[in-house]
Order: sequence, then C-alpha cells, then structure tokens
Amino acid sequence: MSNFDYDHVQRIVVLVGIVAVGGLWFAEETGLIHTASPGAAAGVPMSPVPGLQSSVEGVVLEGVIPGKGDAPGIAILALTGQRPVLVSEGSFFNGDIRVERVLPDRVLLRRRGDGAPLILPLTPMSGSLLPPAADGTASGAH
Repeated sequence: MSNFDYDHVQRIVVLVGIVAVGGLWFAEETGLIHTASPGAAAGVPMSPVPGLQSSVEGVVLEGVIPGKGDAPGIAILALTGQRPVLVSEGSFFNGDIRVERVLPDRVLLRRRGDGAPLILPLTPMSGSLLPPAADGTASGAH
C-alpha cells in the first residue's frame, strides 16, 4: 500500500460530491424533485381552521421541551404577569386548560368541557435580551 495516492482519492471524492450537489440542485430547480418546507413536518397547521382558536386569554407560551421517545413534551406556560409553570402533555394548567400536544414552536391546548382545540404559538422571551426602555430598565421586565 505504499503506492496508494491519498490526494487522488480525495480529489475524486470531492468531485463526486460537487457533481451530486449540483445534480440535486438542478433537479430541484427544474421541478424533478420537491423538497419540504422547514415547517412542513410540524403536524398542526397554523392556518385558521373552523372552530380552532389561535390564542388563549392571558396565557403565554414561553418555551417548550419537545417529547422524546416515551417522555411527554413539556410546555412552559404563564399567565400574564405571573411566573411560568412547567406543564407536561396531558396535564392541566390552572385547572381549566389541558396541554394536549407540545410541538417545537407551539402547543395544542383544550379547555375543560370544550371540544374546540386552541393553538398557542411560542412567543419571544422577555428580559435582558430586549433593548432597555427609556427609564433604563429592560423592556418587558417586571
């Protein structure tokens, strides 16, 4: 194996990679293959659906921890002006709202006694990442 030319193999691998990427790009541009948009696999559409509300009065979704395997997803929910609470899928938040499903960018909620689902989108967290307000405090800080 002392005569094996690693530089030659490396050039061939790089060339094959460039040809493969170029071929896939050309096939996508000409419509031979179709790629999914980044949010296509999320599961719950963000478009309005009859009977589906997109907000819950006073409830803010501050973060999510998606489920993995048998572990349920966890939503970080808060009432306006109160501390956030961790609520797992299938559990109730404030005794009235049940977390049905936790997705990477939103949660599907259901009110007790109401069959209509509610979608709550993830909102940006307030705090030190926001620019300071005119009085010198961080906007959104309590």
